[in-house]
Amino acid sequence: MLKKIKLPFASGLEVEFSDRVKGVEQIFEWAETGTWRPIVVFGPEGCGKTSLLLQAVEILKEQGLASYILIL
Repeated sequence: MLKKIKLPFASGLEVEFSDRVKGVEQIFEWAETGTWRPIVVFGPEGCGKTSLLLQAVEILKEQGLASYILIL
């Protein structure tokens, strides 16, 4: 189970992630290998794209890896 994080767009809300381990692990693997290409995450509105990326960023920070998210 992934740790809970506070989402900055939902003040004070903590979300426990489920069924996201594979996606976060894939992002982490790309970051570890030095992938410099953009990673595009797409899906219907409200499916958790931003939350997935925020969770991945927290893990990358803990591992000392830099990341940047551009939400369009």
